[in-house]
Amino acid sequence: MCQQSPLHKTCVSFMNEAEGVNTVPVPGRRCPCCLEKGDTVWVIPGKCCPQCGTPVH
Repeated sequence: MCQQSPLHKTCVSFMNEAEGVNTVPVPGRRCPCCLEKGDTVWVIPGKCCPQCGTPVH
């Protein structure tokens, strides 16, 4: 059986131990086709845009 603990206590104690928020850069590019339309859609290089299907390199 699994022991259950209240989620909010686990999250609060974790957040109190952290020294701050760390950000990790994720490689991504904006889709040029969607950008021309005024939309910002981030795509992993080498994949296709999920909105319009344009390959992004």
